[in-house]
Amino acid sequence: MSIKERIKKIGHYKPPLEGRSDKDFLLLDFNERTTGPSPKVKEALKKFIDSDRLQVYPEYGDLEEKIAQYAGVKSGEAMVTNGGDQGIDIVCRAYLDPGDKVIIPFPEFAMHYQSAGLQGSEILEPRYKKEGKLPLEEILELMEDEKVKLIIFSNPNNPTGIFTEIEDVEKILKKAKEKDIALLHDEAYFEFSQITCKDLVDKYENLYIIRTFAKAFGLVSARVGYLISQRENIQELLKIRGPYDVNMFAKIAVLAALEDVNHMKDYVKEVMGESKPKLEEFLKEKNIFFYPSKANFLLLRFENPDKIIEDLKSKGILVRPKSAPDGQKAVRVSVGKVKDTEKFVKSLRELLD
Repeated sequence: MSIKERIKKIGHYKPPLEGRSDKDFLLLDFNERTTGPSPKVKEALKKFIDSDRLQVYPEYGDLEEKIAQYAGVKSGEAMVTNGGDQGIDIVCRAYLDPGDKVIIPFPEFAMHYQSAGLQGSEILEPRYKKEGKLPLEEILELMEDEKVKLIIFSNPNNPTGIFTEIEDVEKILKKAKEKDIALLHDEAYFEFSQITCKDLVDKYENLYIIRTFAKAFGLVSARVGYLISQRENIQELLKIRGPYDVNMFAKIAVLAALEDVNHMKDYVKEVMGESKPKLEEFLKEKNIFFYPSKANFLLLRFENPDKIIEDLKSKGILVRPKSAPDGQKAVRVSVGKVKDTEKFVKSLRELLD
């Protein structure tokens, strides 16, 4: 028996990760923190390693309860996942079959396409507007197709940073509820944007929210995220997630990070309140176009994006090529602390001058 055709039709998601740690690069390509997580995380992980419990299956205890408290939702409305990616995959597996359709506005996070494609679904891609807006009317129109079962988009959008007002999200949710369509609202950058649909969870049983501890908390290598939805939905999704999919390193790291939320908030405050405005000011000075962003990154337009990327790499700075709404190649740059932005600005100024 051969591998399913729908699997063969999909390409690998191959982010350019290899070799990033070989040299002392300033990593502004994957929207990671440019500093480590709370020191309490390292202390807790060392203590766990010394406890000689690596041979024992994970026990989560009150982990999901603590996550729900942090997220501001009811007990039972949060489910921990192996990174945000697993949350995306679980919702796609729960709602999509071969022949179904899913709406994913272009451009979007690669794993949205990957997870939906793996289910054999047709992906409909209305484009974000040039002025930096979600294609709301196009989405509402596409929802008339009875084969549409799921809508996925990130807010703020990755890779542009474009944000969508919650009242517009609710317009989609309301119609989706009438049409028996689910919405996956990707809030990976919530800590930076403070944009969330969590207050709509009890009103809409078709709403799923995905978040991560990777970005603002800096627990990327631990691979831990969480899903938010109504309790009844979470109970069904637990049938898809394996009982031990989230490892104990992730559990220990999250609990320690949640004991020191101010460490995360201090980083976010510097990034969004000081560092990002400094970068935006420079870009305006140089007449470099960027999309309005509510996240810890900006998508920049250059006439020669490949050369800019390579020249910055030669100066020890990694940024990433990403598609703009018109399909043209652009440059996404993560925003770190003020000193990181100053280094980036200095290097880019030298290249442009």
